[in-house]
Amino acid sequence: MFRKFKAVTLAEMMICMAIIGILAIMAMITIKPYDKTFKWLYVRIYHSIETAVFNSMMTRSKFPQTSTEFCNMLLEYINSPENNCGADDLDIDAGNSDFTEDTIKIIASNGMYLWIGSNGGVPYTHTENIDGNDVSMQYYLVFADINGSKAPNLAQRPEAVGEPWTEDSKLVDIVAFVVTDASVVIPIGPPEIDTRYMQAITIYPPVDENRPEGTHSKPGSYYWAKNDAWGTSKSVTEPKSLDFRRDFPANSPFYVDYPTANAVNAGENCTDDNSMVSPCYVKIEDYN
Repeated sequence: MFRKFKAVTLAEMMICMAIIGILAIMAMITIKPYDKTFKWLYVRIYHSIETAVFNSMMTRSKFPQTSTEFCNMLLEYINSPENNCGADDLDIDAGNSDFTEDTIKIIASNGMYLWIGSNGGVPYTHTENIDGNDVSMQYYLVFADINGSKAPNLAQRPEAVGEPWTEDSKLVDIVAFVVTDASVVIPIGPPEIDTRYMQAITIYPPVDENRPEGTHSKPGSYYWAKNDAWGTSKSVTEPKSLDFRRDFPANSPFYVDYPTANAVNAGENCTDDNSMVSPCYVKIEDYN
């Protein structure tokens, strides 16, 4: 008497292996979302904040003068199932390195956490001397955990306090942005110099009527692109040229040591003159 045994077919085995492979890739992205995933997440939140600020300020006559107003302004274009905009006592300052869940101001619908930095509930004021005159600009800080509740939930590597950031440093998932009263959102901290977070290009002015759109540089770090466009020149009409880093204490995770600056790209008609605005500008690369 023969007994029949059921076996797995080759097709069933291949389907099973494919499912296991997909799950393994998803697990790797979830557990260690570095490099390309971090770039996508970083640029996604940058453009989300940029869009919210620009569109909201179009309907306002002045920059929000309380962090509660500023938080609610962001909510006009950032979907959120939960927020604490009315609690200005949850604001943190520029020197903060401990981001706890009980101080989160906005939980975005995509899972990202947002904190707001203010000067005791009102905007910070950044001042620089340009052409012998002190000029000022108001701003808030927005801190974002770009992968939400997933690890590492750190703005600074615990083993690296006091050590300079390099492109070999282990990535952290809490990043910072300066939001100015000119409706400009400015990256600050490690993403300025680390291309694993983002890359930027310099847009050069057109040189003739056959190239009306102008040309651009190769992708590089945001800090490199800024110097390529403006060199050491500063202008309040181009807030990205200003040095907001100096408003952060030296022990802040968002105060990074800049590399040796490249010279302004005079060959592409950019300028390093404080008395005029450079026709060059910086664009952060998109990742699809």
